[in-house]
Amino acid sequence: MKSCLHKFNTYLALAALLLAGGCASWSAKNKFAKEEQSTIRLYLEGNRRDVSGTGTVLVTRERYPVTIEREPFLTEADLRDASMVEEPGPDSGYYIQLAFNDHGALMLDMLTTAHKGQHIVIYSQFPHPGYKPPKEAKKSKKDEFDNENKWEDIQPKLPAQQPELDSPGQMRASAWLSAYLIRERNDSGIFRFSPDASRDETRRIVRGLKNVIAYEKSLELH
Repeated sequence: MKSCLHKFNTYLALAALLLAGGCASWSAKNKFAKEEQSTIRLYLEGNRRDVSGTGTVLVTRERYPVTIEREPFLTEADLRDASMVEEPGPDSGYYIQLAFNDHGALMLDMLTTAHKGQHIVIYSQFPHPGYKPPKEAKKSKKDEFDNENKWEDIQPKLPAQQPELDSPGQMRASAWLSAYLIRERNDSGIFRFSPDASRDETRRIVRGLKNVIAYEKSLELH
């Protein structure tokens, strides 16, 4: 009888631990959903003759067209830290510093070694909490039929270009931030670039990335 009671208490303790872990995970997810979040995507410049595997985007507010591969080779999931660095001096600039995990550092090393002279194009989403994107116009039945099974419809979709803002001072929700020229191999796992973004936007991007990194780390602990 004592043995059965001991086993019952053990099972009860395990169940309590699992329930506590589930509650903690739900609580963290609920808290994270209300926080600022950002994405960061690094795309390699592609060959424009490869129409199936590449697409053209308009980079920075100058809207320079750059052909890139449709799939990013690094994302926020590969980060271990992100920061905004202010350069010294009266007319100082600023840049974003991304520190990648082991997988990200390896990818950065391989890509910069093999693709010198090409660009890395950086995209970020940084909407404020509760942001709702504009609704897309509904397709007619004819459009759906005409576009059915088109090759481009089954290709990975590149992020859409955000429309021009009505107010110059208004903070955007996403942007193609930079086209970084690969001049040399980068085996440090640290990637720095100057974004075509205001200081407020840059701070917002970094805060959101830090929240994403912290949340991913909390999931690993549960």
